[in-house]
Amino acid sequence: MEYSLAQLRGFVAVADELHFGRAAGRLQMTQPPLTRQIQALERSIGVRLLDRDREVRLTPAGAAFLVDARRLLALAEAAPESARRAAAGEVGTLRLGFTAIGAYAVLGPMLSLIHDQLPGVEVDLQELVSEEQFNALGSGRLDLCLVRPPVPDGLSALPVHAEELVLAAPVAHELAAGDEPVRLVDVSADYIGYSPEGSRYLYDVCAALIAVQDFLGAEIASQFPTMLALVRAGRGVALIPRSCTAMRIDGVVYRELDAADTRTVRLEACWNPQSQDPVLARVLPLLSEDCFSAGVLSARRRPGPRSRRGRRSAAPR
Repeated sequence: MEYSLAQLRGFVAVADELHFGRAAGRLQMTQPPLTRQIQALERSIGVRLLDRDREVRLTPAGAAFLVDARRLLALAEAAPESARRAAAGEVGTLRLGFTAIGAYAVLGPMLSLIHDQLPGVEVDLQELVSEEQFNALGSGRLDLCLVRPPVPDGLSALPVHAEELVLAAPVAHELAAGDEPVRLVDVSADYIGYSPEGSRYLYDVCAALIAVQDFLGAEIASQFPTMLALVRAGRGVALIPRSCTAMRIDGVVYRELDAADTRTVRLEACWNPQSQDPVLARVLPLLSEDCFSAGVLSARRRPGPRSRRGRRSAAPR
C-alpha cells in the first residue's frame, strides 16, 4: 500500500469542499490531475472513499480515512519543526546519573531548572555509584552525572554544590546531647565509616578527620541508608553531608561539628566532552549560570568547566 502526501492533501481538500472543481482551485491545480490522484489513492488502499454519482459525498470508509488523513498531514507538517528543535536540543532526552547522597543536595533543583528552561526535554534518571557513572559516560550510556570528585581523566566537570559535614548519632549516644558543637577528638571507636571502594571521596575526607586507631577499626558501609540504619541501631556515629539531614529518621540526632573540624564536601556535574548530544549542549550552560535555587550554588558565579585528559545511584560516593 503506497500513497503520497499529495494524494492525501487532494483527498482532504475534496472532502472539505465536496466539489472537485473548488478543491482543485484551493490546491492551485486543474481538476483532471486531482481526479487522477483520488483514483490512485482509492486503488492503493482498495476501497472507495468518495461517492461521485450525483454529488460528491464521503463514503463510510472515506469518513473514517479522513480522520487519519488529517492526522498524517499534521504529523508531516510538524516533522521538520520537530527535527529542527531536536537538533537545537530543545526537545529530547537527557540521561542523568546521580548518587544517593547527591540526590538530596542537587537533584530536585536540577530537575526543576531543566523543566523550567527546557520544557521539551525529558530526563531519564539512573541511580549509580560514581564509578559506574564514569563508566557509563565513557560508553555513551549516560549524558550527564552528579558525582563526587575526583573526576577521571578524559571527562569534564563543573562544581555544582558544596556543603559541610555534620555528625549523625544515635539518640541515646553521649554525643547526641548538648548544644555545643561536637569535637571529633571525642568520637570514639564506634565511628561508622564509608567504604573505600564505594565511597572513596568521602572515605578520604573522613580519614583526615578521625583518629587513626578509630578510623581503621571502624565499621564501614557502602550505602548511605545502610549507614544511617547502623546509626539508628546504636552501632555508632557517622559523618554525613548536611543535605542528608533532610532524611529525618527516628532515633538519629544530627549535630554540628566544632569549627576546627568542619570540612566541606563537593558535588560536581560531569560529562564526556566528546559528546555531540544537542540536549546536553543546552543543559550545560544552565549549570554554569547559578540557576539552581539558593543554597545549591553559591551566590557568586562558579568557574567555567574544566577538562581532564583520558576517559545509576544506590550508594554514596
